Amino acid sequence: MKRLSIILLVAIVSISSFALNEKKETAKESGTSSFQPEPLDDDWSKWLVGEWEGLVESDVGTGKIRTKIEFGLNGQFLIMKSEAEITEITDKQRQYLRETLHASDEYIEKSQNSIFKELQIHTIDPKTGEVVGYLFDGLRCIAEGRARRQGNKEIIEWTWTANAQGATSVGIIEKINDNKFTGNHKYILPNGNKMEAKAEMNRRKEIVKDNSLPSFQMEPLDDEWSKWLVGEWKVVSGELSVTDESGKVGKIDLDEQGADSFKIKFGLNGQFLIMRGSSGEMTDEQKKQIKDMSKEMTNASDEDIERFLSMPYKSLQIQTIDPKTSEVIEYLFDSQRCIAQGRGGRQGNKEIIKWEWSATAQGATSVSIIEKINDNKFTLNNKYILPNGNKMEDKAEFARKKIKTEK
Repeated sequence: MKRLSIILLVAIVSISSFALNEKKETAKESGTSSFQPEPLDDDWSKWLVGEWEGLVESDVGTGKIRTKIEFGLNGQFLIMKSEAEITEITDKQRQYLRETLHASDEYIEKSQNSIFKELQIHTIDPKTGEVVGYLFDGLRCIAEGRARRQGNKEIIEWTWTANAQGATSVGIIEKINDNKFTGNHKYILPNGNKMEAKAEMNRRKEIVKDNSLPSFQMEPLDDEWSKWLVGEWKVVSGELSVTDESGKVGKIDLDEQGADSFKIKFGLNGQFLIMRGSSGEMTDEQKKQIKDMSKEMTNASDEDIERFLSMPYKSLQIQTIDPKTSEVIEYLFDSQRCIAQGRGGRQGNKEIIKWEWSATAQGATSVSIIEKINDNKFTLNNKYILPNGNKMEDKAEFARKKIKTEK
C-alpha cells in the first residue's frame, strides 16, 4: 500500500486546485498542468546537476566547499548538499568575528577545520513559474528564498528564521561556463551588521566521501521524541474520508497491502530530523477507489487521474526545534511538487502541527496529530481544508519495521 494518507491528500488537493483554476490560468511550464507537473527540465537546473568543489572567502574565514546537486522526488526538486571547511582565519576575520558576531576566542579556534553542512531544496512553482528555495544548515538555521534568472545569473533573496531569525540575504550565482560558476552572498544580520561570502566552484567527477566532523556551534537534537522517531515505519491500517460542501462523504479504508517504507534519521550534523517516504505498488482495487473518489469529489479528467496514478510517490520532510522559541518547525516536499510548512508543539505523548500548503497544493491547510502508543507504534490523524472548501480527514496506525526491544 502506498502511504495513502499522504497520497490522497495530494490527489484530491492537486485535482481540486487544478479543476478550480484551469479556466483562469495555464501552467507556466510548457505543456504541463498543475495537477501532475512534468519533472524539472529547464537548462539551468540540468546544468547545475553534478558535483562541485571550490574555495570560499568570507568575513568569518577562508576555506573549501564541496557541493553535490541532483534531481530528487521524481525530478520535481533540485537537492543540493554542501559541506564547507574553514581552513584559515586571518587577523582581520578574527576581528570581525569578535566585534560583529561577539565570538569568543574559544569559538574562533573551534571554527577552524570544523565541517559545516547545508541542505538546499529548489524548484519552480508550477502556479507562478517562480523559482523557490529552502535552506537548512548545521547551525539549525532555516531560510526561504525566491529567485529570478537573468541570462547567466540566478539571483535569490532569502529570509531567515530559527537560529538566524531576522536576517536577510541575497545570493547570486553566475555561470562562467559549463564547468565553472561563481557565487556571491550578501547578508544583513539581525543586528544590522553586514556580511559577505564569495566562492568560485568547479565541476568534479569523483564521488566525495562523507568524512564530516560534528558541528560545534549548537548541540545536536537530543530530545526523547526525536530519538524515538528515528527508524523505519510503515502504515498497517487506517481510513480516509472526504466531505464536500453538500455534506457528501467519500471514504476509503487503508490496510497493510502495498505499504511503503518511511525512514527517519538525524541529518545536517544532527540539527534536523530527515524523513523520507517511498511508495509501494497500489493494488487495482486501491486505484479504483481513488479514481471513483476523485471523479466524485472533483472535476478532474480520466487522463489526469491516470497520469497521477502512474507516477510513484516520494516525500521528504525536514523537522527541527526552533532554538529561539522551542517550537517544532517542519517542511514537506513531495513528488507532486507540493510544499508545506508547519509549526507546532508537543504535549505529553502527542505532537500537533499546523500546516500551510503551497506550489501544487496552493491554498490548502491542515492539522496533523501524532500520538505515541509505545516505542514501536503511533497513530497519525490529519485534518485538511482543501482549496475548494472541501474537508478531508485521515487516520492511520504506523508500526516500526525493526522492533525496538526493551532494555
